[in-house]
Amino acid sequence: MEYRVTYLVLPAGVGPDDYEPGDLERREDSVDLPAPENGYGPAMPDIQDALSDMLPDGARPIAVRFLD
Repeated sequence: MEYRVTYLVLPAGVGPDDYEPGDLERREDSVDLPAPENGYGPAMPDIQDALSDMLPDGARPIAVRFLD
């Protein structure tokens, strides 16, 4: 199942006290994951893992939101 998400990119080596959210890169992507068995949607760690695969080494997706 395809999910469209919007998220911020936390660059490698940046800690929680080292940035302002408005300064981070904002991205919108689609990820393809198996349909959830529980009917609630995919687990957030699964979405974050799929997004991390699209980012440079060490960068992390944060503030992930699903799009309609």
